[in-house]
Amino acid sequence: MNAWNDLVGAALLGAQRREFDPAALPPAVAALAGQRAEPADRLLTAAAALTTYERAGRLPLSDTASAPVAAADPRPVVPAAARERLARLLAEHQPEVLEEWLRAVARAGLRVPPERVPALADAAGGRIALRAPLVEAAGPVAGWLGARNPDWAFLASPVAGDDADVWQYGSLVQRKVWFAQALVDAPDVAREALAGTWGSEPAEVRSALLELVGEHLRPSDEEFLERALDDRAQSVRHRSAELLSGMPGSALGLRMAARLRPLVSARRGTLVVTLPDEPDKAMKRDGIDAQTGAERRTTMLRRLVASTPLGFWADLGTPDDLLSWQVDGCAPSVLHESLTTAAIRQRDQEWVRTLLLRFPAEFSTAALLGALAPDALADAMTTLIKQTATANIARLVHDLPGPWSPALGTALLDWISGQLDKRFVAHAAAVVARSVPAACLTHPVVSARPADDAAPWRHTLTETLAFRRDMHAELR
Repeated sequence: MNAWNDLVGAALLGAQRREFDPAALPPAVAALAGQRAEPADRLLTAAAALTTYERAGRLPLSDTASAPVAAADPRPVVPAAARERLARLLAEHQPEVLEEWLRAVARAGLRVPPERVPALADAAGGRIALRAPLVEAAGPVAGWLGARNPDWAFLASPVAGDDADVWQYGSLVQRKVWFAQALVDAPDVAREALAGTWGSEPAEVRSALLELVGEHLRPSDEEFLERALDDRAQSVRHRSAELLSGMPGSALGLRMAARLRPLVSARRGTLVVTLPDEPDKAMKRDGIDAQTGAERRTTMLRRLVASTPLGFWADLGTPDDLLSWQVDGCAPSVLHESLTTAAIRQRDQEWVRTLLLRFPAEFSTAALLGALAPDALADAMTTLIKQTATANIARLVHDLPGPWSPALGTALLDWISGQLDKRFVAHAAAVVARSVPAACLTHPVVSARPADDAAPWRHTLTETLAFRRDMHAELR
């Protein structure tokens, strides 16, 4: 380094004004530079030779070990036609169809070509939904690459069967991936891990982990959630109360029913409601607190009704009766919206169906549909198609929970094929084309050729469905 600094200094001042010391150069470089008579020539020769010397003039390494190779994957690589389609998917940036293709590859017992995994990893870097199916379809190569490129570290994210030290030392993303997988594969291990670190987790992490627990809730979680009602973070307390209110037979639900009982009664086709008074400490603990203001007592009523088991109302009337009666003491919408929240949390099929049929175009319709069992969802959507304006159905299509069942996909293909050319229909058609399951790709609309002058969305619908049909056929 001193030799190079010497050369730079001489070059800046000029070779005639400052001579560099050749003794500081490596012998081979000094010998080469010494063959030049002119100072400037000698300086430039030394600089060129020293640069090459620094880059390549080193002895080869010895006693080195070869890098480990990825574990063998016995699955065959996808056929040639599927490889060509993968190239198209990557070139045309179709992430939704690419995700479906990766899942279909894994289901077929095949694997992606190893040389395509880097490009797929780049695509998954900007789209989280691609990561899990890519790891499954790429096999050991994915983890091997993820361990060697920090940008692809998500490919090596540990799961429940791997070293559980990730729960203690991993990044937040890695810990959430591990915890979500452990809730499925090793639920007892996941809950023990959560209990062990709960007190030291930041509030936002505690709340995020509760969200994951809520997706796999079981009766034994009630004790843990009851303790979380005393959490120092309001977001954690409220989320715990929401989860407990959706748990059948929970102690919180019984407490809510006892508080609501003196506040509602039925009288000759009218629901009489009394707004709750100032909350006590126990009510605040259970999430029935509200800020000061004119709507404070109404907000308390909303939370109380939303957290009460829907079986509470059976003594007053059927869901259809209660939703058709007049309401005295608060706006009917306050009661109806709170009952909707309760139906979604508790996934009560009778209440959900009744609310859907009575208020088919409300803001909560998509969430209610999501609370239905898959078969019931298809039936409900068929009924809504008959009773609801086309614009409302088109908006709902964007919010329907997935994956869609074949019955739901068929119902929506039947609906879209009979629609007029409207902008909102075109937007819905794009969602339908990507979302119907593979079992629906034999629907007549797939083979029907639109007229040449048909709206562009009709051509796109048919082309997308046919593309997906051929894609699945290539993997059989």
